[in-house]
Amino acid sequence: MKILNYVVAALLLIVAFFFYRFVFQNAVNIPFFDDYAYLEYIIKFKDAPNLWHFLRELEYKHNGHGVITAKLVFWIDYLLTGEVNYRTLIVAGSSLAILLFGYFWKVLSVNKIPFYCVLPVGLLLFTPAYHENIFWAAALWQYTASFVLGIATYYLLAMPQRWALVGAIIAGFLTTYTNGNGLFGMYVGVVIPLLQSRYPKAIVWVVACAITTVVFYWYYPFGFGSLGQEKSFKNSFLTLLSFFGASASYLRGRLTEVAILGASVSLALISLALRLAISYLRTVFLKNESPAPILSLFLKNSANLSLVALLAWLLLTGLGVATARAGQALETPARYMIYSVMAVVSLYVTFLLIFPRRFQSTLAVVMTAFGMVFTLGTYLFAAPDVINFRNTLVADAYNLTHHRRVSGKLETMTNLVVKQYFDEAIKRGIYHLPTPIVSSKNLMAYDSSQLVKIPFSFDLDTLPAYGGVIINKIQNETVVLDESSAENAVFLVLRNDSTAYLASVRQHPNHGRKSFIQTGNHFGKGFAAQIYQDNIPEGDYQLGLMYHEGPKTRVVYTTQRFKIQDFRK
Repeated sequence: MKILNYVVAALLLIVAFFFYRFVFQNAVNIPFFDDYAYLEYIIKFKDAPNLWHFLRELEYKHNGHGVITAKLVFWIDYLLTGEVNYRTLIVAGSSLAILLFGYFWKVLSVNKIPFYCVLPVGLLLFTPAYHENIFWAAALWQYTASFVLGIATYYLLAMPQRWALVGAIIAGFLTTYTNGNGLFGMYVGVVIPLLQSRYPKAIVWVVACAITTVVFYWYYPFGFGSLGQEKSFKNSFLTLLSFFGASASYLRGRLTEVAILGASVSLALISLALRLAISYLRTVFLKNESPAPILSLFLKNSANLSLVALLAWLLLTGLGVATARAGQALETPARYMIYSVMAVVSLYVTFLLIFPRRFQSTLAVVMTAFGMVFTLGTYLFAAPDVINFRNTLVADAYNLTHHRRVSGKLETMTNLVVKQYFDEAIKRGIYHLPTPIVSSKNLMAYDSSQLVKIPFSFDLDTLPAYGGVIINKIQNETVVLDESSAENAVFLVLRNDSTAYLASVRQHPNHGRKSFIQTGNHFGKGFAAQIYQDNIPEGDYQLGLMYHEGPKTRVVYTTQRFKIQDFRK
C-alpha cells in the first residue's frame, strides 16, 4: 500500500507539473474585456481622498456584480509590485487549484480514506479544463476564487469556536462580493448549524446573511431579473445539463457525453439533497428516532459538513443558472466549466464517504481511468483554445501600442471610458504594456518582388449582439506552424501604404489522440482569422503572415489583397 501511495504521489506531481508549466507558458500581461475595468478601479483607489471614498469605490458594482474580492486582489498586486500585472495575477491565481485539491484531500484524510483515492481529484483539478477561469484574470478571481472562499466559509461555520463563526461571516461576505452566485452561497451555509441543531448559531448566520444582502443591494444598479431569454422547461433543462455536464466534452468532444454527465450529476445532487432533507426532518419531528446513517456520516466532522453545503451550493447555482440564463441547446460555455468540474469532484469524494470500504477502491479505479481520459482530453480540446486566446492577446499588445485597437474580438477601445482609463493607466505607470513581439518597421518592410501565393477564402458574418457586429472571416487550409517551441505562433498581417495591423488567427486544432500523443502538436493545417467591426479601419490591405519562431519573427507577404468595408455608412 505504501508503494502505491508513492506512485500516486509521483503521478500527482507529474500532472501538477504539466499543468503549471502550461500556465507559465500561456499567461501574459495583457488585459481582456473586464480586465480593463480594473485599471479604472486602481486609478480611483489611488485618487480616493479618504477611506470612505475608497470603500465606496471598492463596493461599487461591476456590471451588477459585487467584485470586492477581485478588486482587493488587483489592488494588493499593485501595492506589492507598483503596477497591475495580469500575468502575476494569473500565475498566483492558478495556485487556487492547489487549495481546492488540499480541501478534498483533507476531507478524505479525516475520514481515513486511502491516499491513492485522491488521484482522480488531481487529474480533474490540475488541468486547463476551466481555462477561462484561469487565463482570464478577472474571471479567475471571481469564479475560481469564489469556490475557495465558499469552502472556507462552510468549513469555518461547521467549527464550534466563536472565532470560527466570525471568520465564516467575513469569508461569506467576501464570497458574496466575489461573483454572482456568492450571495446565495452564503445563505446555503445555514444548513450547517441547522444540521448540527445549533439554532442560535443559525439565527446569527441568517442575520449576517440579511445584513450582507442589504449592503449588497443598497447601491445595486439593476435589481433582480434574468437576461431576457425565452423561458421554457426544455430550455432550463438543457441549460442544467450543460452546466453540470460541460466537462464531459473533453472526453471525445461530443455533446452526448455532456448530456449523460449533466443528467447524472443533476440526479445525484437532487437525490442527495432530498435524502438528507428527509433524514433531517425525521430527526427533528420524530424525537425518539436516531439520525439516519447518512446524516450521522455528514455530522461526523467539520469537513463533511462543509462538503454538504458545497453540494447544496452547486445544486442551487445550477438551478439558478437554468432559470435566469436558460439557453436553447446543449452547449459548453467555458466560463461555467469550473462548476462542472467541481460538481464531479465533489460527488466523487461524497460517494467515497458513503460507499462501503469494499467499493471505495473500485470507485477510485473507475474515476482514475475517467480522470486520465479527461486530462488528456483537456490538452487535446482545451489547450488549443488557450493558445489561440494567448495569441489574440499577444496581437493586442502590438495593436494597442500602435493603434489603440484589439484583435480578433469585440473592439474594446470604442468604449471611450475604457480607453480613457487605459490611456491614463499607461501614462501614470499603473500598467505597462509588454513590448510587442514585432516592430512596426518590420511589419512595414515590403518587397513586391518577394510576394508568395498562399490561398485564402473570405466570408462575412454578423454577431447578433449590440445591434449587429460585422465580422470579416479570412481562412486558410494549408499553413502549418512549427510547434517545436511553446511560444511559436502565426499571425495575419494587414498592411497598407501608411501602417500595418497584426491580426490573431485561430489555428485549426489537432483533435486526433494518436497524432497528439506521437507529436505533441496542438494544431493541424490552416487557420481562421476573425476581424471584428472596428478592429481595423476600412481600406485596401495587402495580406501577409508573420511567423513568431522562438526569439525571431519573419514576415511573408502574399499576392492576396483584402478590402475592409464600413457597412454602417
